[in-house]
Amino acid sequence: MRKTIFLFFILTFCFSGLETFAHKRAKYNIVIDTDGGVDDLRAMTYFMASREFNINAITTVDGVLPPKLAADYISELCKLFNHEGIRIGQGNKSGASKQYYEHALPIWKNLIPDVKQIKHQTAEKLFANAIEFENKRTIVIAMGPLTTIAAVLKQNPNLCPKVETILWYADYDTTPKGYNYEQDTEAYETLKKLKVPIKLVYAKGEKYKKDFLEVCSEIENVYTTALIKAFKNSEFQNTEIYYWDDFLPLYLLFPSMFNELVIEEYARRIVPKSGNFFDILVTGVLNFDKPDQGVSFNEIPTSGYMLRQDIEKVADSILLSHGYAEFKIVALTNEIHSHIGVYSILGAKTGLRIMEYLHAGLDEIDLISYAGYTPPLSCFNDGLQVGTGSTIGYGTITVDDSEDKKPAVLVKYNGREILFSLKQQVVDEVVKDISSLVKKYGLESEMYWSELREISIKKYWLGMSRFDILDIEEKDL
Repeated sequence: MRKTIFLFFILTFCFSGLETFAHKRAKYNIVIDTDGGVDDLRAMTYFMASREFNINAITTVDGVLPPKLAADYISELCKLFNHEGIRIGQGNKSGASKQYYEHALPIWKNLIPDVKQIKHQTAEKLFANAIEFENKRTIVIAMGPLTTIAAVLKQNPNLCPKVETILWYADYDTTPKGYNYEQDTEAYETLKKLKVPIKLVYAKGEKYKKDFLEVCSEIENVYTTALIKAFKNSEFQNTEIYYWDDFLPLYLLFPSMFNELVIEEYARRIVPKSGNFFDILVTGVLNFDKPDQGVSFNEIPTSGYMLRQDIEKVADSILLSHGYAEFKIVALTNEIHSHIGVYSILGAKTGLRIMEYLHAGLDEIDLISYAGYTPPLSCFNDGLQVGTGSTIGYGTITVDDSEDKKPAVLVKYNGREILFSLKQQVVDEVVKDISSLVKKYGLESEMYWSELREISIKKYWLGMSRFDILDIEEKDL
């Protein structure tokens, strides 16, 4: 009975107002600094599941895990969640206590048994660049000692005004308390001298309910699957587990659930209000891919008489294979494009993939398309606009009409340039299919458009995964 009530609250309360990737303006620009604790693993999962955050970088600091090992695991975590474009920076060893190492490592190994050794950027350089190249102010998420954050801001005081606040997990009496503070007490004093606003979040003994993973199993996606894999047969079943760094994303997403107290001139203490169902809030965040409120429509239909018959037949398969977000984006692309075509569908899939890869919100990126202005290749542009929300009206997409036209797009974001190109084998398939139809029926024939629609729906919308169709190349600047 309790589980039924729990799920009812999730469906009726938490899911209102949480939207999918491609049409969501992120509320917050963040940089995450973590020491790789198990609570950090949960918190990063919640940050990545939410579309309220532009995650411009994740850096590691010496703490629960050595910074190199933490960076390797987090790189694999980003790949697992399809956010490979989030940059990872490796911190320096500072002699932090490893008292929680044996507790954290088995959880990471449950999730990622074979971690790859990867060469990472330095944490301090990446941290500074991510703040410098962001047009808006950045919230720094501190899930470990403040060592890296203090070092960067002390060395680059010009960045301090660009930091909206540092959100840090720590208790407070007359000074901060707990593991994160004790590993580097001077770092906190440095930030006070720099007059950087800091909020200390403390969970006050809030615990997960015993059936948290069972409820997660009702929400089947990459985030819940990862949590179940990481924590199955561990503390969720065997002992009580407490919220710690998990509260950092919850505070930003649900600030009304917390009390805020001034403790020093530039410091505030954040504690949860009593009587809240934080597990429900978490599972609401984790259920990211679902029908959501749009601008004109409350929901895009996914079944029934409102769908054309050929779409209705495959809608369930598309939703199962590619998710609601892609269904919505491709459907809207088809409407503005006035017909269902191959390149427009592939452009929509590319646009969604770009937003997932970077974990960026609407209006955060600029695009240069190389698809030109001549159909059918230029139809790629319509899908890109719907898939990313980077439109001609916003001035965030331009078309390079040079001689070398191709279904590819250069993405500019946070001081980076990344080229997304349809794989050559995909392009060859498209050319072959379209040429065959033109040769068979001619462009003016109704049979041409009828068969093009059928191929587009079954082969390219349903049959191709957005994760398999693209080559992605980061440009050196």
